[in-house]
Amino acid sequence: MKKNDYTFSNNPRRSQRRRREGSFGSGPGYRKARLSERQRQKRRRLISFILIAGVVAATLVFVGVFLLVRGRASSADTAGPPSGDSPGTVIMTGIDDSGRLSQLAVLAPEGQGGFSLYTIPPRTIADTPGYGFQQLDRVPELGGQELLDQTVANLLKLPIQYHVRFTYPDLETAVGPAGTVNFKTDRARNLAGPEGPIQLTVGDNAASPQLAMAILKASVTDGQDGPQVQSLFYQGLRDALSVKPEADRRNMARLLAGRVKTDMDEEKFVDLFTAATAAPGSFSCWPLPASLGGSGDRWFLEPVPAEIEALVTGGSEDKAFNLEIRNGTEQPGVVEAAAERLAPLRYNTTTQTAPTGVDFDETQIRVGSEALTAGNRVLNLLGKGSIIKDEYMEKRQIIVIMGKDLSLADLEKR
Repeated sequence: MKKNDYTFSNNPRRSQRRRREGSFGSGPGYRKARLSERQRQKRRRLISFILIAGVVAATLVFVGVFLLVRGRASSADTAGPPSGDSPGTVIMTGIDDSGRLSQLAVLAPEGQGGFSLYTIPPRTIADTPGYGFQQLDRVPELGGQELLDQTVANLLKLPIQYHVRFTYPDLETAVGPAGTVNFKTDRARNLAGPEGPIQLTVGDNAASPQLAMAILKASVTDGQDGPQVQSLFYQGLRDALSVKPEADRRNMARLLAGRVKTDMDEEKFVDLFTAATAAPGSFSCWPLPASLGGSGDRWFLEPVPAEIEALVTGGSEDKAFNLEIRNGTEQPGVVEAAAERLAPLRYNTTTQTAPTGVDFDETQIRVGSEALTAGNRVLNLLGKGSIIKDEYMEKRQIIVIMGKDLSLADLEKR
């Protein structure tokens, strides 16, 4: 039996279609017309594609330019005034009666508004360009103000823009009108003053202008509590001045501008002084985090880089975190020492010094749902402990329960 051959020539359906096509237009004219029609369709599709691509490209360009312009406008709105209008970072140097550096502080504006004042004891050891590690009160003798600027700038990772140099009589010009300077402290402080020991109790310690200056001078010669007391002086002085009318503060600033040495013009100095002492403004005074070294009269202070970085990079927004420190041991003073270690974090801190009644072998750092990163910063500064996320706590709450793994000696050693 012969098999069917389903080639093109023998396919019945295709043969019929070819016969029908041949009867209505299989000649040369018909094929030419179909070829022309196909070419026209190709041209129409090509033109349509070009038009659509052009519209899409123009739209993308327009959107890109729009976003760029809007981004620049937004940046301009949020960037604040140009750096030339900014108060700038000011290094303040105080000279004692012998002409030696005895007071050192840096006033820095904060990004969220307000100011931070970092007090730096002159007997702090710092890496000095070209001279290795030197005590800061010796740096001006080695390279003048410029070398001191660079050394302090490297220490704090802050550029120095302006300078204010004063003597103790100049400072008394501001302390006198303040009336009373309150040394408010959360720990008892003891200084060996030239006329006998000076004791500051927990809480408020109101001092007359004369006593306040005597306490400040005594703080320079004390490596244990002196750095904190020095910082308490400037915070208390600022707080006392902040309640004065603005007109009085501006007049005081003009008087000071005529006495101190500064590279700011008078109006800039007056504006800066008035802003830094304004009551509504944020102002925080911080002693440079450092550990005591040496012995006897040859003591010095060694900076703690991790704590300095936490302090300088922090800001007023960190006060949104509530830090509570509890005593999970029988060790006296451990909570206060931990609070001092964690102070550079700038968290809103409260303490419970009484033992909890339960001994904890390991320090616990309990954090709310939005405080995990903040809790890790606590762990980094303490050096020991474990993070526990507690969904039942407030979102930005941190509770530190001190355990036996951290002794008072560990915390004070830093």
